Amino acid sequence: MPATKKATPARKAHVAVFDATTLLAKGVKDQLLSRDFPIASMRLYTSNEDPDANLTEFGGEAILVSQPDVDALGRLDIAFFCGTAAEGARYLEWPGRKGFTGIDLTAAAIGSARVPLVNASVNPEAIPAGPGLIGTPHPIALMLSTALTAVERGCGLLEASATVFQPVSEIGEPGIAELYQQTLGLLNFHEQPREIFGRQVAFNVVPDVAFGTGGVPGSGSTEGVEKEIRRITGERFPVAAAIVLAPVFHGHAAMARVVLPKGRTAGDLKAALAGAEGIKVAEATDPITPVERAGEAGILISGVRPAGGAGAFWLWIVSDNLTSGAALNAVRIAEAVWARSGARKEPA
Repeated sequence: MPATKKATPARKAHVAVFDATTLLAKGVKDQLLSRDFPIASMRLYTSNEDPDANLTEFGGEAILVSQPDVDALGRLDIAFFCGTAAEGARYLEWPGRKGFTGIDLTAAAIGSARVPLVNASVNPEAIPAGPGLIGTPHPIALMLSTALTAVERGCGLLEASATVFQPVSEIGEPGIAELYQQTLGLLNFHEQPREIFGRQVAFNVVPDVAFGTGGVPGSGSTEGVEKEIRRITGERFPVAAAIVLAPVFHGHAAMARVVLPKGRTAGDLKAALAGAEGIKVAEATDPITPVERAGEAGILISGVRPAGGAGAFWLWIVSDNLTSGAALNAVRIAEAVWARSGARKEPA
């Protein structure tokens, strides 16, 4: 009787998270665990030189993070860059030098035409077959490109525009702390810190034009976000966006106007959205604000109604910027990368 051939197990990935103490890194780590990404080893790095800020955790285990050294990385398959753009810029050449896949969530690589910009729900075909650097869109571009592509694929889309309300957590912990301190200061008739935003955000809304050509901190310019959407969607429809900084800790919300081809109805629009991966069309009783969607994965869309003009409709779009924004997209990219390169097997 011939011997039964022993199954060859698929190899698990050696993973690293850079700037692992940030809010974005926490989102990445949570998604890796919740989606059961096959991890052989996990290394956590930081650019922060403050020893009191270099403790984090993974899977409930406390871990002391270390300063990264390109010559001491060891075996590495996939790395997530989760710090600021300035911090991310330090690591952009490392994937090419060391032969691993680097997924950049810092926006440091977005300006490079050589680095693919990937929304896993829209253009997964842009993910390279081998090691190298992959850029992830800003959460605003990610949310809008996902929703608008679902409309375009499901019932056609002539044009779109959106006003997006951005939370302070796009700046990370410093943005959250400043909004909190501003709120306390106003309620107690004290001075308000303005080091991060340069103006009062608490009990206020601040349009992108108030920040000059650089746009709202944490999002860059409106033109930059529009350019990201065009790169992801292949410029299949014109889109315009305006960004407003809101006194909200977590979660993006957008009021979008879409114009459909002649003869398309609200029912067609809802069906296109309901049939798209990662999008839920809300019922009347569903929670539809950023506060209620905090920590929830996926994009919620509600309020489909006429917006004036033939084929024009309003959409209210809500998405958690950390859980279902950049972090989830980055892990989905890693899953696609590993589905290709992870076909390599461990020795039996």
